[in-house]
Amino acid sequence: MTPEAIGSDRTSTDRTSTDPTSSNRTSTDQASSDQIRKAAQISISSARMVDLDAILALERGGFPESEQWSRRSWEGELLGERRTVLVARAHQTVGVICLQTVGPAADLQRLVVAPRARRLGVGSALVRAGVDAVRHLGARTVMLEVGYENEPAIALYQRLGFEQRAARADYYGPGQHALILKMYDLQDPPRMTEP
Repeated sequence: MTPEAIGSDRTSTDRTSTDPTSSNRTSTDQASSDQIRKAAQISISSARMVDLDAILALERGGFPESEQWSRRSWEGELLGERRTVLVARAHQTVGVICLQTVGPAADLQRLVVAPRARRLGVGSALVRAGVDAVRHLGARTVMLEVGYENEPAIALYQRLGFEQRAARADYYGPGQHALILKMYDLQDPPRMTEP
């Protein structure tokens, strides 16, 4: 994974609130969250070039500028071989996941969920759909790196069956460590365990 993909395995919850009841939320954000909650279901589909602007908006809302992937990087993901890019929609694009498959292994490169859609199941739905997609491409394992202090993302991945494999010191920069998580044996679709 390239250093540019610094946020690729840290979900967008790293530096922003994940609590949908946070007092920092505006009434517009709350209304959007209510719309997402009321949606019969979130649809997940393969991303296309027409989704690029919405993906870049998610990127801006999910990461500090220094950690955002560029338009060119996302174009490369959308057009690249062995890439799986999925978007989640609930009236509008509320999340994106990007994985790369090489033989029997896949790497979860990026997961971004709109702040207003966090803690509503969007991230877990995207991860399950992404894992299922790469399983159909022949992947038998999925690995990712996640910020050591990103407890919401770590908890999500562990509920979905990822196990801690190792840690990488200074992966995201000096003093910013990462955990390496891996999901083994993708013979069966991922199931969520109770917290």
